[in-house]
Amino acid sequence: MALFLASFASRAETDLPVYGDVLLNGFEDRYWGSHTLTNPSPVHSGAYSISVAPEKTWEGLYLHHADFDSTPYVSLSFWVNGGPAGGQRLQVQGLLGKANPPADVYYRFTLAPDAWEQITIPLAALGVDQKTNVSGFWIQMTPGGRTNGFYVDDIQINANPAAAVISPRTNGVAVALPAHEAGSGWSAAAWCIAGALVLISALLAWLIVMLRRSGLGASRALVLMPGAAVPQIGLPAGQPSDAAGGEQGALDGLGDPRVQTPRGAMAAELAEFAKQSLVQGLYTQRAKLLETQQRAHAELAELEARLASLHLPLQERIRAYETRIAELEKQLETRDEAMRNMIHTSLLLVRERLEEEKAGTPGPSRFN
Repeated sequence: MALFLASFASRAETDLPVYGDVLLNGFEDRYWGSHTLTNPSPVHSGAYSISVAPEKTWEGLYLHHADFDSTPYVSLSFWVNGGPAGGQRLQVQGLLGKANPPADVYYRFTLAPDAWEQITIPLAALGVDQKTNVSGFWIQMTPGGRTNGFYVDDIQINANPAAAVISPRTNGVAVALPAHEAGSGWSAAAWCIAGALVLISALLAWLIVMLRRSGLGASRALVLMPGAAVPQIGLPAGQPSDAAGGEQGALDGLGDPRVQTPRGAMAAELAEFAKQSLVQGLYTQRAKLLETQQRAHAELAELEARLASLHLPLQERIRAYETRIAELEKQLETRDEAMRNMIHTSLLLVRERLEEEKAGTPGPSRFN
């Protein structure tokens, strides 16, 4: 056991294979229903896949392991094929110790026919992230879909990259957040504003240093060459002067505040520039946030209008919201930063609407 725990500790930031032609790394097969671990066709890779043929709902795979620490890992992934017909609705849950998982913590999806699809589920969505007693996973057939057999291959638990952070969720859907949105609660807009402030502060400090090095704003002494004409500075127009009087007048003129370059005025202008830049940046970020929220609300309103026009029963509406959530989760993994912010906002709104639909209805029955 000590060697086993040491091997787990040494795998930090390394994926942990669960199945690849055979079960690996101490995982055991504790199944429900008919299945085989050496199915020759179809396979995603290697020589075999797992073939599962449930006789009824809530049967499927149970991959068991002695309690282990999930801290080095971030998600569970596997490839799945719905066979010729597809349409099966599967549910994945994670286990801690000897207890069954909570009924409302799961990840569901529907299989396509004759196609391999990779499913990646954050451990946080299954309630088993950052735990020291993870003991396995269930992949079960649920009501509402076809009951024909399906195939699973290349199962693994993915390592947690140093820069990735997963925000915990316990509401039955998987939501992966960008690293800057977890823990600190800072949004992309907040990070942009903070970066702009740092940049402006650095620019202002550099300008002040350069002004001091150049001596800009300091009084300069006027050196008069013998016999040179002396400029008449600070004297009334038309008043004559001799050489000595002209020299004194020149020196007096250099001491005049109107002739000196005011360092304070330059600093004030720089401060005003920095303030205007910050205000403009804040206004731009706020406008983008408002636009993102408006687009997300419009998308949700469109979905609700479509469901209302179909006059679907409650369970069908819930299923439609769950399907939309799954689509948004996939889009989060492929879109750029600007689109991820809009998709994340839409995802939160759809999740809230799903919870409202579920309120007052009993949770789905499940195998225990």
